[in-house]
Parts: sequence; structure tokens; C-alpha cells
Amino acid sequence: MKTLKPIIKEWDCITHDPIENWEPEDRSMVEFWCNISIGIEGQKGADNFNVHVTTEKMLSQLAHKDYILVIPYYESWSQVLNILNTKVNDISGINWQGISLELSKMFQWEYENYKP
Repeated sequence: MKTLKPIIKEWDCITHDPIENWEPEDRSMVEFWCNISIGIEGQKGADNFNVHVTTEKMLSQLAHKDYILVIPYYESWSQVLNILNTKVNDISGINWQGISLELSKMFQWEYENYKP
């Protein structure tokens, strides 16, 4: 059976749009949610996952600490995307169901708690 690899296909951040051009005033005091669309490499389609990006200095100010990606300070969106890509690239599986369950341990999946 072929092993499937997830990849980040798209991303967006409502609070900083476009996130690729955003420059924070204080790179050590950054906190935002962003959406990443993840699908299988070489296949059409993707599911949406949300991740809460925060710097170490902001971590203590957060009420909820779910789905967090903690960085020492914010360099650029490329820095964050590289970290997210590394986390996603560490996952593989034989079907999307298993892959999405692994991803949902790190990111808030759009179908979390969905019951058909």
C-alpha cells in the first residue's frame, strides 16, 4: 500500500492580510490565528486547519493554549511556514482519515467533532 504525504497547499490570516507582507511592531510580542489548507501531495482538495501562532513572551497572556505553535520571536511568515511545513512533513499514512487525525493533534481541524 502506498504511503501518503500531506502538504500545506494554501494559507491565510484574517488579522494580517496578506500575512506574507505583515511586519509586527515588536517581533517578540506576536500572537495570531492563521488557517492552513492541508491536502495530499499530488491530489486535488484540502481540509482547513487553524493554528495559533505565538511568541514565547505572549504565551503567558493566552487564556487557551490549544493548537499553539510557539516561536521565540517572529522573523517572517516564511519562518512560521517553514516550521509548519516541517511538522506536516513529519506525518504520513495510508489514508486521509489517519493523517487528518494526526494533524488534528497539532491543529484545529475544520471537521473536529463532526458527526455525519
